[in-house]
Amino acid sequence: MTVLELAKQLGEAIAADPIIEKYKAAKAAYEADAALRDALYEYETQRSILGEEYQKSDGERNEGLITLARERMEQLAKQIVASEEYRDYTAAEQEVNRLMQDVNNEIGTIVFGASPCTHDCSTCHAACPSKQNENE
Repeated sequence: MTVLELAKQLGEAIAADPIIEKYKAAKAAYEADAALRDALYEYETQRSILGEEYQKSDGERNEGLITLARERMEQLAKQIVASEEYRDYTAAEQEVNRLMQDVNNEIGTIVFGASPCTHDCSTCHAACPSKQNENE
């Protein structure tokens, strides 16, 4: 079996993992929430307005517009993070990222013969060079 054939099998196994299934469901709910989508779009619009105003020289900036845009962004940010769909999606996305990092770390350990350093010695195995140096 070739490396690419094995990679395909690994990809299929990852796709079938419950973490991925949870992510797909959370993403679908996130994308289906019209109010959330509208709030995210408006937030980005307000951010764009702020960016345009800040690119202007001090005398040309509309401070009233800047204040209104900031206040609206704060309101929208509260609305967005209060959304269950947003929270579920971001949490599921973080789980997927951790899974993929763990997979990549495992592959790197096997290919290169050493675990990548997490800078957290509690995650190290007994043969970790950093941990051995710590004991000297």
